[in-house]
Amino acid sequence: MIREPLDADRQAMIRLLTDPVTREYLGGAVDYASRQALELSPLGLTWGRWTLASVEDDEMIGSISLQYDRGELELSYALLPEHTGQGYAAESCLALLRWAQDELEDDRVIAVTQTRNKRSVTLLRKLGFSVRKGLEEFGGQQLLMERSLSEPLPDPMQVVQTSADPPPPGHSHSYRR
Repeated sequence: MIREPLDADRQAMIRLLTDPVTREYLGGAVDYASRQALELSPLGLTWGRWTLASVEDDEMIGSISLQYDRGELELSYALLPEHTGQGYAAESCLALLRWAQDELEDDRVIAVTQTRNKRSVTLLRKLGFSVRKGLEEFGGQQLLMERSLSEPLPDPMQVVQTSADPPPPGHSHSYRR
């Protein structure tokens, strides 16, 4: 489920933002001062940032956002490593894109991902994003991808993780079909 961040999410959020597997595609390791700032900062909801949580126990499994940091509506998401490859990113991105289509006046949404993050590139393509341009950021090659919000969203079964998709880093999962 997508919900606002709770104080109970603090340790999971710090782990998400500092985990080496997750950070591999998000600009590398977080330094000590940045980690200290995370531990002291409030988690409250700022517009466009939500927690992904397990329906079964309400435990945080990741985060998702729609924000205007680059001057355009931008979709961003991250999952804790043990929750990748299970369809949670696809499901939550579809839900947030559907909400954006219904509630926002923006024509387009962008997403930025490292070119070597094959899983994210694959998911964004399945969600209807195409490459606008490449750029260098956070010490790596990135793709700035975009999609029209007026175009219909794909069927959820088209974006489900399958064995044809790149595997999660350091994981072996059984895939949905």
